[in-house]
Amino acid sequence: MSKLILYANALPLVTKTLSATYLVLSLIAILLRFGTTGGTDSGLDPSSIASQDPARFLILRPGFIISYPWTILTTTFVETNFVFMVLGLASLVAIGSFLERQWGARSFALFVVVTTTVPAVTAALVSIVLYAVRGSAHSGILYATRIGGLAGLVSAFTVGLKQLMPEYSVKLFGGALSFRMNELPGVYTLVAPIMFTLLGDLGSVLLVNIGFLEAFVYLRFYRREGSLLGDRSEAFAFTTFFPEFVQPLIARLSNALYGAAVSCKLITSDEGYRQQNVDLEVGLDNELDTLAAPEDVDADRRKAIAAKALEMRLGSNGPPPTSSDAATVDAK
Repeated sequence: MSKLILYANALPLVTKTLSATYLVLSLIAILLRFGTTGGTDSGLDPSSIASQDPARFLILRPGFIISYPWTILTTTFVETNFVFMVLGLASLVAIGSFLERQWGARSFALFVVVTTTVPAVTAALVSIVLYAVRGSAHSGILYATRIGGLAGLVSAFTVGLKQLMPEYSVKLFGGALSFRMNELPGVYTLVAPIMFTLLGDLGSVLLVNIGFLEAFVYLRFYRREGSLLGDRSEAFAFTTFFPEFVQPLIARLSNALYGAAVSCKLITSDEGYRQQNVDLEVGLDNELDTLAAPEDVDADRRKAIAAKALEMRLGSNGPPPTSSDAATVDAK
């Protein structure tokens, strides 16, 4: 127990706060539901059944988003399934602490706020649209759908890991299962929705996919790191999240959306992005004869951060591998 307390105290501040919030709110929701005696009347409409849920003040339901607007903030940190709560806490502690140490507390906190609130609201709006399309006979979409848990945030975490260390290789179960961080978002967004669909959890299916998209958009175009805004490198292009045989189709779709976003001035064009970074580089070092392209700057940044992360993890086991090598860690 003392080792566990020491480990918890050593966690970065934001990760520690988020983990404690997640644990407390989830336990409250579990205890509230466990303490509810008796069943619900099957003859009641979905709205009446949902209104009897003692955890409705913590978990976002699309039909109650106006009545309990604060659930947009709390719902991510509430899990009513004990097994999923433990798995979510482990993911939050392990991945969250890593990302916070790489990005800094303020940047990590902003990332969490963006990738929890925006997907929650978007998932609720999608549910409302589905209800409007399918009609009042499907009111369960509004009231039976619970949008909560860490599914969306974990999806966002996988995007962050891919950006930081795409070539980092992980081996599980003595090498029986191995993958690169570059493949992690695709694996998660493929497996998790299937699992949640089988469990009948529409809210988590929406959160996984929306969380992935929101994390990419934020890291690609909006997250500021020093003088850099976003990551426009080819290694972090949207097509790299998909298998090669569908990349041409994905490229056409993403280019069309990118053009529309630039036209609406939601994002800076690649040309404007390059010019801004060139101006910044000139201001920082007027003695350079030639300047590296922003894509190269981004790639070098990711390699440096990945090397730093490997050095932290490997400790005294030797220096981290060079950027041309794929690092491997055994998790047993």
